[in-house]
Amino acid sequence: MLKEMLLIKRKDGLSMEDFVKHYEEVHAPLIMRMCPSVRKYARNYVTNTLGAQGPGFDCITEVWYENIDGFKALGKIYMSEEGKAIRESEDRFMDSQLVVFLVDEKVSE
Repeated sequence: MLKEMLLIKRKDGLSMEDFVKHYEEVHAPLIMRMCPSVRKYARNYVTNTLGAQGPGFDCITEVWYENIDGFKALGKIYMSEEGKAIRESEDRFMDSQLVVFLVDEKVSE
């Protein structure tokens, strides 16, 4: 499995409640419908920084793919005419500066 992580900040002036609502009710279902290569799609909303200064983002998103080909397939959809719906959705609730990276996850149980 390949995992992508995104650090996402909400658009200026948008409440956290509206950010979460759009992400959960509009954007996440859109991704799952349009991107069959996505195996798992998790959103982790920052609710408390435990006394530390805010992290500068509001959500850590995790996306799993079978392999790099699945990741590339999402990229092709995203950049296509069909993917315009995804890009327009992002413009409604995400700040344009997001951090995206692929990770090698290790889990201890």
